[in-house]
Amino acid sequence: KYVEKHGCRKMFHVGSNSSCRQHIRGHYAVYKQKCMALKIPENHHAIPRAFVKAAQEGNKQMK
Repeated sequence: KYVEKHGCRKMFHVGSNSSCRQHIRGHYAVYKQKCMALKIPENHHAIPRAFVKAAQEGNKQMK
């Protein structure tokens, strides 16, 4: 919406707390379901670090 309105990238987060990636991490299950329902990719910043680390370690073991 911002890019359509202003024609440039948004530099600072000015949204509400519910759209903050730190807040989303606390409600990851809900965020994941909504992303799947809307068929949009999850933002890597919103995925809890423990999940990312576990996935990276799993990939290392597969190699």
